[in-house]
Amino acid sequence: MKSLTFTLSLAFTVSALAQNVVVNGDFAKSTPQENLWDGVDGQNFLAGHTRGTYALTESGRVGNLAMPASVNFVDMNGDQLPDLVTADAVGNLRTYFNSGTKTEPKFTLAEIIPIFPPMVAKDVKYDRGIWTWGHGTPKLHAFDWNKRGTPDLIFGNYTGDVVMIPNRGSAAAPDYEQPSAYGKVRMSIAAKRPWGNLFAPCVIDWNKDGKNDLLLGEGSYSANAVYLLLNQGGGAEPKFTEEQRHYLCYGDGREQLVPTVADWNNDGLPDVLVGDRKGTIAVHLNRANWKPGQELPLSEMVTFGGQPSLATPIAPHAADFNGDGLFDLLIGKVNGRIALALNTGTPGQPKFGPPVELKGTNLWADNIRTPSGWTFDAGNGRGNLYAYFSALDEASPGGGKVLRAGYFPSPNKVIKMQELVVDGRDAEDYFSYWAEEWRPHDAPYAGLVRTSNGFIIRQLLKPLEVGATYQLSFKARGKGIREGVCTVAYLGANEATAAKFVKSGRGVRPDKDETHDEMREAQTFTSTAGWKDVEKTFTVRFKEKNIKKLDVTTLAILEFKFELMQQLGECDIADVQLVKKAK
Repeated sequence: MKSLTFTLSLAFTVSALAQNVVVNGDFAKSTPQENLWDGVDGQNFLAGHTRGTYALTESGRVGNLAMPASVNFVDMNGDQLPDLVTADAVGNLRTYFNSGTKTEPKFTLAEIIPIFPPMVAKDVKYDRGIWTWGHGTPKLHAFDWNKRGTPDLIFGNYTGDVVMIPNRGSAAAPDYEQPSAYGKVRMSIAAKRPWGNLFAPCVIDWNKDGKNDLLLGEGSYSANAVYLLLNQGGGAEPKFTEEQRHYLCYGDGREQLVPTVADWNNDGLPDVLVGDRKGTIAVHLNRANWKPGQELPLSEMVTFGGQPSLATPIAPHAADFNGDGLFDLLIGKVNGRIALALNTGTPGQPKFGPPVELKGTNLWADNIRTPSGWTFDAGNGRGNLYAYFSALDEASPGGGKVLRAGYFPSPNKVIKMQELVVDGRDAEDYFSYWAEEWRPHDAPYAGLVRTSNGFIIRQLLKPLEVGATYQLSFKARGKGIREGVCTVAYLGANEATAAKFVKSGRGVRPDKDETHDEMREAQTFTSTAGWKDVEKTFTVRFKEKNIKKLDVTTLAILEFKFELMQQLGECDIADVQLVKKAK
């Protein structure tokens, strides 16, 4: 009898699993994903997150082009050793503190700077284009603008702005505060609308008048150049006018220009080195009698071990890396890594070998494990610092795996870590009608305009049977969970035969009678110390008359969404099932 009972129980379990509409609802199947919050990848290279933006590509067309990380070499903690400061293409800022010496720098892992340039202010009144995402991919220059011994953060962005975040801390303990409004940190560089995009700034007192000026590399795909903006203000209040904006180095067809400054020919004058989207660096020599409005012509191209190009967009930064009195080249790359080309030449005759990618120490060696069949958005593109989704090795109550959303513990010991929350809105966009076809939206799309600490997971379900009753069930636990909701959203669409044709552009198109109905079944969940069973039973029904006759739904999506207290919150989900109940 005991054997028979076991057999019947096993058969029932297999049958129940077979009826589950949710694919991989036990999160047992997953693939590893790189964890880069410590600034070091799985191969121990210093690295940040990667992404592209709308720019001119190698094909000559405007499209999605991978953007390089930007890098600076500056003392961030007052120990007289220069540190690496980086901005990855997503917008995460990191400092790798130098634990070596002036002649033998050493870097282990990064501390996150709790500022997110694409959404740097608490207000949300800025461009939210799909390609630019907020204010776009930042190019960073860390510079002590106020001459306090504390580096400020200056960065240019896609939309043609230059923003400065002042360092409110001390030389030993930098502190960057999230501004309340974007307009408070945007530097005035134009009287009217922006005059360029994809700006890359470099600060230097170009005309030796004691005021910090700006070199701006411009990234648009036509009349691009490096501009010089001469400061007409003083001290902490820079003033830039259009009358004192000058062409300095013409791009001559090169795009995504990133300037840096070094004395190339050892004549005591700062020359301009310009990186571009093809991975080349152009040298523009200064002149002793330079006057505003005069161009610095192209002198030569930098070669790396005889190679003139690194093939992909780069962001160079000139600095004496090893303390030998010669400037070297740190290079931000599109793979998120930082490379170093040491200068093995002599003063006035620089010579560089192939750039070598820098290494550190991987703090979190284990990769994040992303369950298959689901799409995720942990707010990493909205400044949700250290946030992640991952399938744990821990067994769930039902025998599967546990999906955890939370935060890696910040290793910040020098830079003050602050909560970074930018308000957003819950668009609740599940489906859209485009090109005469209904399409589902994945989690990253749904997360575009949400608050920065919002988490979303979604799965496109198989069609649900109209008129059938389903039971949704899952287990949840956690702390600091806010606005937790699980939703089954389903759509019915019916398109009648066209009765007539209407004009459309130069031709005609059929005037179709498209009718649709979208329904949602939602169940809330909250923080609990132990596992809590959550269930909801519903019947698939539509309200529209022409939709009721459908046999199955056109589209259906299962979604979990919630917010977590930054750095403290945690949410576990397990054993997700959506099962059709027997009649």
